[in-house]
Amino acid sequence: MSTTFVPARLEMARAIRQMTATDLAAAAGTTAPWVSQAENMKKTPSPELIREFARVLNFPLDFFYRPVAAQPPLDAFHFRATSRLAKKDEATARSLSTLAMELSDWIEATYHAPTPAVPELQDLIDSDDTLSPEQAADALRGAWGLGVAPIKNLLQLLESKGAKIYSAGGPLQAIDAFSFRHGATPVIFLNVHKSAERLRFDLAHELGHLVMHGGSLHMERGKEKEQAANDFASSFLMPRADVLGSIRGNLMLEDILVLKRRWRVSAMALNLRAHRVGVISEWTYSTLAKQLSMAGFRRGEPGSDLLAESSSLLTQVVADLRGEGQGFIDIARALDVRARDVRDLMLGLVTFAIEGDAPQPSRSQASLRAI
Repeated sequence: MSTTFVPARLEMARAIRQMTATDLAAAAGTTAPWVSQAENMKKTPSPELIREFARVLNFPLDFFYRPVAAQPPLDAFHFRATSRLAKKDEATARSLSTLAMELSDWIEATYHAPTPAVPELQDLIDSDDTLSPEQAADALRGAWGLGVAPIKNLLQLLESKGAKIYSAGGPLQAIDAFSFRHGATPVIFLNVHKSAERLRFDLAHELGHLVMHGGSLHMERGKEKEQAANDFASSFLMPRADVLGSIRGNLMLEDILVLKRRWRVSAMALNLRAHRVGVISEWTYSTLAKQLSMAGFRRGEPGSDLLAESSSLLTQVVADLRGEGQGFIDIARALDVRARDVRDLMLGLVTFAIEGDAPQPSRSQASLRAI
């Protein structure tokens, strides 16, 4: 263990636990200005105070002495936020992202994970030309050899392209989804407390950000960029040719409820896509939207039996650990965090089991391939 206190770790731990400087100071027996000065490298806390910080924040002591190899740049995030988003939620998201990057690095060092292959638009078309979101979605489908068929499991498709998918459903629930690039690796966080259909749309939305907007943000943050990502997601999940070939005549509510299963999307999303590609009129779209809203489809997917997509990559990591008599605590020890912090990153993406106290043999170099 290093003997040098890392101020960024204190700020990171406080953000993950969603404690204010005042809250931490009161619980650790110091003052809020002192906490702020420690985080800004103006003062170095004593070993005794660092131990108090570790106790109050429930992090291993070594966490506060662990160097931070990399943090995502402030302008690299694509937040898909609710109106409740606050600065503290953004701080939590950035801190969780740093932890996710460290977990990703551990996975890369321990296993043979898929090579990142989610291109930015300029690399995808080998040009600086501007494409519409629908054109960008079609170009990516072409590059990945997907044709116009529905995508059965989007999460596992993205993992097969080297993306890392994590859960924001633990300490962070005010943000719908967000994404960024860790070097060449795309990282996507999902709020897993949603219907399976809406989780798929969130994934496609973040894929749109990663492809069209990259880490340098070619568009200003705001409604225009969010709408572009929505249009990309709709086009990527429901290609125009497939929609035109699958919908015959005018749509009724019963048709929407049947057809949404084909593309595994929400009823509202399918209604909007059908209108956008011109297979239903403005009047039909508005009528169906009202009917769907009255039936509860604006907030969820009543009666849906679609299962949420799981992470093949993380499931294989967990299975490998269990096979060796290990578990989340072993990853946590490698990252100097608690087992709950690792579990929170996988919440809703992996099926957990009760861990036993089996012997712990040496680590394997398992080859992981998302299917």
